[in-house]
Amino acid sequence: MTLAVYVLDVPEFEPLVQTAQDAGMQLRRTGDYVELSSSRPEITLNREGTGIRTALWHAALTGGLDGRIVAFTSETIHLQEAAR
Repeated sequence: MTLAVYVLDVPEFEPLVQTAQDAGMQLRRTGDYVELSSSRPEITLNREGTGIRTALWHAALTGGLDGRIVAFTSETIHLQEAAR
């Protein structure tokens, strides 16, 4: 199973994309989106240091997700593979 997040491919989300890559996620551009995937069963992304405003951070998952949200706060996104 793979955990994946789809983020709109715009400059505003580039710091999030970099944070995800720093956390070990792989990047693949697909049309208007960036697919960030991981073979790890859990991933935590931290807003600290990204420079992303809180409102934009909360819009980060609007492109979709293959997995489940464990916790989503103004500072972290903790994701886990979906149970199948």
